[in-house]
Amino acid sequence: MRPEHPIVLITGASSGFGEAMARLLAAQGCHLALGARRLDRLEALATELTQAHGVKVFAGQVDTRDTASVNAFVAAAAGSLGGLHVLIANAGLASGTFKMWETPDEDLEAMMRTNVEGVVKTIRAGLPHLRKAGWGHIFFIGSTAGHQPYEGGSVYCASKFGVKAMAHSLRLEVNGEQIRVTSVDPGMAETEFSNVRLKSDDKAKAVYQGVQPLKAYDVAECVRWCLMLPDHVNIDEMLVKCTDQASVHKLHRRA
Repeated sequence: MRPEHPIVLITGASSGFGEAMARLLAAQGCHLALGARRLDRLEALATELTQAHGVKVFAGQVDTRDTASVNAFVAAAAGSLGGLHVLIANAGLASGTFKMWETPDEDLEAMMRTNVEGVVKTIRAGLPHLRKAGWGHIFFIGSTAGHQPYEGGSVYCASKFGVKAMAHSLRLEVNGEQIRVTSVDPGMAETEFSNVRLKSDDKAKAVYQGVQPLKAYDVAECVRWCLMLPDHVNIDEMLVKCTDQASVHKLHRRA
């Protein structure tokens, strides 16, 4: 039942994990539906991947916090590519390092609406297309923050604990259908994540000082491996950290 060239929808595809997944899966022969708010980046990436790998790539602007935007993007992607087989709910962010009582509404709402509501809206819109295809795989991109909370991350951690709960619930809810559900939960990874969170390139660089963190392609490889396993194999949850990170609180830094 697995298609020869699965059609993969990726949110947050303009940079970081999403861009790396797009590049790696295009090289595997997957057709792609790429969504993000920065359409110019998506269109450049789509052109590059089509020319390099001969796959079909749909690029569309989407704000995963907005139901109408998500529904329009998913419908346009499925219409352009002839369906969908894989959903990767990758769009997410952290905003600030506030103690719980200090968290501004702007940061609270950005994290909860993107990391929780956006995931629900993406899967809600995409799941009927997977069911119609008769074969599918849904990926949640979680975090070690969804396994172990830390100071200054109460809201972000809550959102990622929520992602873990949604992934486990959906796995139960689609049991018996030919749809796999996987949560890939990275630890420290060097992308634009810290730049967005700290709103400072210099502060972001300091986060990774003396550490060899995960790269976006490391996380993309985890997704590729889970997707390419035989259909009777489902990786429910993959917790992945760089060697220098033993937990959210224990990190080896070189001088």
